[in-house]
Amino acid sequence: MDDQKILKLLWERAESALDALANRFGKRLMAMAMNILGIRQDAEEAVNDTYLAVWNTIPPNRPTPLDGYVYKTGRNISLDKLKHNTAQKRDGRYDVSIDELANCIPAAALEETVAERELGRTINCFLGTLSKDNRALFLRRYWFGDSVQELAKVFGMRPNAVSVRLGRLRTQLRNYLVKEGYADE
Repeated sequence: MDDQKILKLLWERAESALDALANRFGKRLMAMAMNILGIRQDAEEAVNDTYLAVWNTIPPNRPTPLDGYVYKTGRNISLDKLKHNTAQKRDGRYDVSIDELANCIPAAALEETVAERELGRTINCFLGTLSKDNRALFLRRYWFGDSVQELAKVFGMRPNAVSVRLGRLRTQLRNYLVKEGYADE
């Protein structure tokens, strides 16, 4: 079912909208939640919470594209659950991919909400400069949290080749952010 039909069902408050959401987004939401949380029960809870959040926010929202809205909602819910589950202790499952970006994104810019939005726009512009494969690789690693091993399988590469390409993409991102004034050389 396409996004417009799902949105229509949500606006009509049809319970079948939840099934449509699950059929359209469930597999990827679950993979993302598992990558972040690492515990199946927590991931299932995060996915169900995502469906509820989407149900509760549409209407009044009418997001386009729907997939970005659903995945962003699911990612935020999963990250909140991870933060709650790991309060007072560091959990390395999702932190690894975020730590890889630490040298690219300046901490000062992340502390201010307005700067975060601008930085997000700048990163989106950077992603627009990448080839389709590199953009997919970058997003699957740093947005969805896929492991290097999983990416190697999906892209038909050796894990080392994936790591090298991700390293080059991080270097390109860093250089792009320096050029845009977000980081020092």
